Amino acid sequence: MFRGVTRALAGLAAVLAAGCGTVVGPPARDGLSTGLPLLAPAEAARVGADTITVLRSGAPTFTELTRLVTTATRSVEIEVYEFGRRDLVVAVIAAHARGLAVTVIGDRSEMATAATAQTLRAQGIDVVDYPIRARMIDHVKLLVVDRAVAVVGGINWGTGSAANHDFDVEVRGPAVANLDRVFARDLVTCGRAQAVPSALADSAVLVASTLPGAEILPMVLAVVAGARSTLDVAMFTLTDAAVVNAMEAALARGVAVRVLLDPSERPSDPSAASLRAHGVAVRLYRSSGEKLHAKAAIADAADVVLGSANWTISGFEHNHELDVTIPSAPPIARAFEQQFESDWAASA
Repeated sequence: MFRGVTRALAGLAAVLAAGCGTVVGPPARDGLSTGLPLLAPAEAARVGADTITVLRSGAPTFTELTRLVTTATRSVEIEVYEFGRRDLVVAVIAAHARGLAVTVIGDRSEMATAATAQTLRAQGIDVVDYPIRARMIDHVKLLVVDRAVAVVGGINWGTGSAANHDFDVEVRGPAVANLDRVFARDLVTCGRAQAVPSALADSAVLVASTLPGAEILPMVLAVVAGARSTLDVAMFTLTDAAVVNAMEAALARGVAVRVLLDPSERPSDPSAASLRAHGVAVRLYRSSGEKLHAKAAIADAADVVLGSANWTISGFEHNHELDVTIPSAPPIARAFEQQFESDWAASA
């Protein structure tokens, strides 16, 4: 079977074109640094009833993602906008070959994902197309393994994603059920008959989505409005006026606000200009071809919001997105802040 898998995968390289946040040109090899340093995954930290590990992109993150799929014993559920990495494709096929229940929700408008879907379906894996429409994508990044551990955030599974600066969190505890609930709900959206369990109460990890509903913008605004001393934002694309106004208001009430933006995302320029005009410290990430693909903010060295949603009207209203807030968690905030400080200092 794996000889056939190899043949099927051989054609993937030609179609793994630059998707959302993929490095332009030849993809970076995981073992080589193409830009600013990426920190290794942080130590796991207990937050309420959950245990959380911050993953800061780079090769170690993909080693961990592959390990989770490889060591799964019952089920693997994947919903990732850009899915083109050969190592993860092979790991998913191997999980299916071991008899695990493997389900993948994909966005057929993303070329690498569409090619991967064809490869997986050829191996008998259950791949479901999310019902996209004009000006809308399924931008979620979610992995749930054995309904016991989940990985959520902004990191695509593309051939160049390891070089980008981005964040995921690996979660164990009651929050996993709420993230798995999103996957179940998305299967229903895709037309599957699927039970969707009620959400569990979990104050340690707050889960929010766009479509259905518009939960992410209020969650982001709550974090920004709640900042009292510091607010650090690392953002791929920033165009939403309400969030920009909220950051300017935070500065006006005495909060030290810093915003780091990806230099290739020119739609963010008016937001950057407005923030600077109001006195907010704004820097452009110093890129060597990789992206600042993060969508994350840290408030008061304690509260973190991250996920797939850019701070744009598309992220807050049009796309299917998934974000989480981790409040009152200094160890988690510190892990994010370490990468932010490194990127901020190098982008002066």
